[in-house]
Amino acid sequence: MRCVLLSCVNWLVRRIESLGGISRQGVVATSRWVQDHPIPTASQRALWLVPASALIGVGVVSLDAAGLGLSPFDVWLSGLSDITPLSFGQSAWVTSGVLFVVAAAFGVRPTGRSVLFIVLNGLSIDLVGSVVVAPDSIGLRIGLAAGGWLALVCGVALVVAKGAAGGGFEALMHVAERRGHRPLLLRTVLEVGFFIVGLAIGGSFGPMTIVIALSMGPAIMSGLQAIEDHRIGRESRLSGSGSPTAESSQRPSAQ
Repeated sequence: MRCVLLSCVNWLVRRIESLGGISRQGVVATSRWVQDHPIPTASQRALWLVPASALIGVGVVSLDAAGLGLSPFDVWLSGLSDITPLSFGQSAWVTSGVLFVVAAAFGVRPTGRSVLFIVLNGLSIDLVGSVVVAPDSIGLRIGLAAGGWLALVCGVALVVAKGAAGGGFEALMHVAERRGHRPLLLRTVLEVGFFIVGLAIGGSFGPMTIVIALSMGPAIMSGLQAIEDHRIGRESRLSGSGSPTAESSQRPSAQ
């Protein structure tokens, strides 16, 4: 019986790993881990954090106002903000701060962009949350949840595509790699662990939690692949390597 249970747990863990993350934090860490898209300068990367954080703030608050469930990690943040004087954004700061401290204790210090990313995310969530009012109509709530999911996906994709920042999960994944462990396994344990604890303390869980867990990773990965395909195609067109004229000029002339 024990072997069967362990096999089921191992299968479930590997399925979650294959999703590329079940929360915005896990997806950011995994996407940057397997496919980074940096842009030229550090200042530009930091600049992209502003619109990305704004989109993430709109997404999280819209999902929270809809009342149909949050991203698995955000279930923990909502529960923490409910049982403490902390706001949602402040809960994110405290949690990320703890993760950064743990990573630093193992020799992986957070980058300035990572800290800025967390700060801007928290500010954005609290600012947007102060003006958004939860609707009463179920139709409006479903529409708000769908819009929140889209904003969240776009914000996370922008962070990863522009190489803007990582986070506490990414820092701990580097720790795991240095110590000979599976980084994606650690990310999965963190996501599932925070979700379970968040659920236990009354975090906002609902059908959208399941939708986000199953769809966000594949959606981000597909989006990043589309961006990469577009970039390669654009470079090919600009270089003229794929044009009929270029191809005809490369053929040997008939003698």
